[in-house]
Amino acid sequence: MENIPLKDIYQHKLNFLIGAGASNGLFPTLWLSLKNSDDDTKEETIETLATKLDQAGKQELHALLFMYYYKKIIEPVCKFKINDLLVEDITSPDDASKCKKKEVIDNYEKFIDSVIRLLQQKSDFSKRCNLFTTNYDGCIPLVADRLIKKGKLDFYINDGSSGFLEKILAAKNFNNYVCKSGVFGKNVSDIPQINLINMHGSAYWRKHEDSIIVDYALTETGVVIPEVAEPYLHHLESILNDATKNTADVLRIDITLDNDVIDTFWESYNKLPIVNPTKWKFHETVFEEHYYQMLRLLSYQLEEPNSILISFAFSFADEHILKLIERSLSNRKLKVYVCCFNEQERKSMEKKFNGYINVELVSLKDGNLDFEKFNDVVFNADVLREKINED
Repeated sequence: MENIPLKDIYQHKLNFLIGAGASNGLFPTLWLSLKNSDDDTKEETIETLATKLDQAGKQELHALLFMYYYKKIIEPVCKFKINDLLVEDITSPDDASKCKKKEVIDNYEKFIDSVIRLLQQKSDFSKRCNLFTTNYDGCIPLVADRLIKKGKLDFYINDGSSGFLEKILAAKNFNNYVCKSGVFGKNVSDIPQINLINMHGSAYWRKHEDSIIVDYALTETGVVIPEVAEPYLHHLESILNDATKNTADVLRIDITLDNDVIDTFWESYNKLPIVNPTKWKFHETVFEEHYYQMLRLLSYQLEEPNSILISFAFSFADEHILKLIERSLSNRKLKVYVCCFNEQERKSMEKKFNGYINVELVSLKDGNLDFEKFNDVVFNADVLREKINED
């Protein structure tokens, strides 16, 4: 299958599951150039390497790897400002790099535009969908805000928060639904709504007592990288980004860090509102509780009759989510479309979902199914409107 039959599904209950691949090119991924010493045909990821270091009892190297993870992956997300990429002229290599990153933002914009235009075609008081994502970057809410400011699309994005000066996250807020009416309360209608559910946390969350505050102006994390660790960090980075090196080269790094240094880092790092890439869990109880509430929400949505789940750029590495979806597939009225980047990923997904008749794997015969192709070929609301007009 090369595209999703939008005409057949747009009136159904729509759910999306978006993974890290959607932001590839804007933010780094967990993949490393480092070869896996157990199988030199494969590269290590931060996830697999962290697991090996932990199991080998290499606590200093384990902490150092997470310092690298923070500096190279988490911090760029936390400090990201969308306006920095809104450049019109390319006059230097730096601008060209920004332009390439801007393509990712443009693809998010096309995707959200298609979702909204698809929701516009739905029956009254059903114009909403759920967008589950394991990404903790702000691409979706920031791009949605940009679209709203343009004033061409009337829609509402619900990130589960409520409040005025302080917006507090609560699962119950995903039950809210925005409608509008005329001056005298007549002609009530609903506007398209996207429920944005951050499964793995968000760079814009902060713990406050027993609550989670959502603040898109946040850029500081409070994570402390001890100065004494910097030389080791540079050495580790050079190995991780060298395709001629393997896992054994990391294990041979001679490192000496005091327990106080390691503890200082972990104490600040563990306050981050994101799921760790090893055990897929939070350290703070309030974030952990919300995570399981969102898993239940996903489960409830997939148990509904005539539900649709479309996954894109999602690897199903989170075992909790994978097992949940596998259980939900007992609902024969659920239809799942899994978008596969290439043939290798398609084979991987075939193994995961072998035997499920209500799962369709979506891939292209020629080329990779990247975000641009997803928007143009697989999920394009313009095609839906054309078919409806033909009828």
